[in-house]
Amino acid sequence: APIGSTLDRARLGAIFNRLADTPTSLLAVRAETTAANSLSARGFAPRTVEGFVRPLLAALLCDPELSTSSRVADLVLRGFARGRTCLPAGGAARLPELLAAHLPPGTIRFGTRVAHIAVDAVLTEDGTELPCRAVVVATDARAAGKLLPGLRVPSFHQVTVFHHAAPATARREPVLVLDADRLGPVSHTLPAGTIDPGRAPAGRTLITSVVLGPPPDGDNDKAVRAHLAELYDTGTDHWELLAHHTDPDAIPAMPAPHDLRRPVRLLAGLYVCGDHRDTSTVQGALLSGRRAAHSVLRDLAPRPPDPIPGGPARRRQQSGLSPAPPLLPRPRLRPGRGCGRGAVGVGTWGARLPGGGGGSGVRVPWVGAAGWEP
Repeated sequence: APIGSTLDRARLGAIFNRLADTPTSLLAVRAETTAANSLSARGFAPRTVEGFVRPLLAALLCDPELSTSSRVADLVLRGFARGRTCLPAGGAARLPELLAAHLPPGTIRFGTRVAHIAVDAVLTEDGTELPCRAVVVATDARAAGKLLPGLRVPSFHQVTVFHHAAPATARREPVLVLDADRLGPVSHTLPAGTIDPGRAPAGRTLITSVVLGPPPDGDNDKAVRAHLAELYDTGTDHWELLAHHTDPDAIPAMPAPHDLRRPVRLLAGLYVCGDHRDTSTVQGALLSGRRAAHSVLRDLAPRPPDPIPGGPARRRQQSGLSPAPPLLPRPRLRPGRGCGRGAVGVGTWGARLPGGGGGSGVRVPWVGAAGWEP
């Protein structure tokens, strides 16, 4: 689809340059509506909206209807204008692998499901109790809601990802290919093997494509390959489907009004992080994890000696206050092997797919215990 005249393209560049230079603090206080309604107010030409901006935002937000908050859309477009889209070298699992490499051996327990949590302990399904000074719930929103009753669980955008092995001659420049005409099931696709050759099978390249919703033909990729033939302008009859997977809860929805900074500290000793606490992006998940880590460090930092003899109890007596009731009762935990009084993280690990697919991975539950002995 055409994205407009030379003047329209110049206007697009000017708008993106202004977005890139706008502080996020200003974008976060703009009048809020849906992303779809905000496009005309941003100054884009109509042809530019339909031919480029709308399909780009749909791809970046995984939201074909653009019902996402306009503030989130502005932040995402700002990030796009300031840099390039990228992939982690080696696949989605590389980031957690690099983080785990700095932990002592045996810190992470794979395949360990958590039954209950409290501010000072985690109980696994096999009855093992892990005492600790802090618990960080770093899971998807639905799993976090089960472990933390009362936590808001958003609605979700379903995403299906296809990984195809294609002849090496199908390579093209490493760009994000958008379906601006919206005539097929594929929202966007990219030659992942060109960007990161380590993902591709030997002698071939890897094409990763995204459908915003369920797979159009179930386990059959016929409609997807037909659409990819148009987008890449090449035959796809001999492309091999390596893997495809669909996730109904892939992307937490962010409709207006959307809180860009949901609390990560629920109580002293109990924290939650993930893309459902900030923006529903990898960047949002990382930022919420950093915020949760800072909260844990602040709460576990050594306190200076209390200048009043008797400490808090003495102060309550002097002021006539009675002790506050506990905010979160600790469940009755059965005894088991502990791991020291450290901080326990409960989360899921993004694993690589078979066949060279290194995109959104399957989720493997894990429990990590960092031994922060005082």
